[in-house]
Amino acid sequence: MPSAEEVGKRLKDVRMERGMTLKQVAEGSGMSPTHISEIERGRTSPTVGALRRISQALGKDTAFFVEEKPLPRISVVKKEDREAVLLPSESDGFVAAKSLTRGIPAGRISVVLIDDEGGQTVQPHSHEGEEAIVLLRGEARVRVGDDEFVLKPGDCLHYSAQKEHSAVFTGGGKNKAIWARVKPGAIRW
Repeated sequence: MPSAEEVGKRLKDVRMERGMTLKQVAEGSGMSPTHISEIERGRTSPTVGALRRISQALGKDTAFFVEEKPLPRISVVKKEDREAVLLPSESDGFVAAKSLTRGIPAGRISVVLIDDEGGQTVQPHSHEGEEAIVLLRGEARVRVGDDEFVLKPGDCLHYSAQKEHSAVFTGGGKNKAIWARVKPGAIRW
């Protein structure tokens, strides 16, 4: 977690960016302007509840203020800079993918590119949020709960990731897909 000074700096930066006064943030959060000023100057650490109330008054996700390192507001990942991601497979191996996103403050979207020779299976799993897979080349059999879907190039499947899901890439030759995950919570644009 960042230091009290860093949390305060982030709070003040957002407040100034939004053109808000300490009084406006205080009114929106139910806290005193003096207390918010003390937090902004790093002289006191906010409780989780106080940080949540201030975040709401600023219209920002609480996570933005407590992420370990500040992330850029806009993230660009060039083709040559994609990082390898290994998705657990049913066998002892992994399905190789490349990350298309790095993250932004309080970001909720993660997108990977799967470039597979065929036969690889992403093991059954479930988690909070939503996912979508777009098949670009080859064929994929995706199981969501008790339902199985056969995807051909251009097909897109969107589902709640709370249901157990898995995928096997069955197309001859190379398979290519974009797999996106959206973590729970509201996305603020």
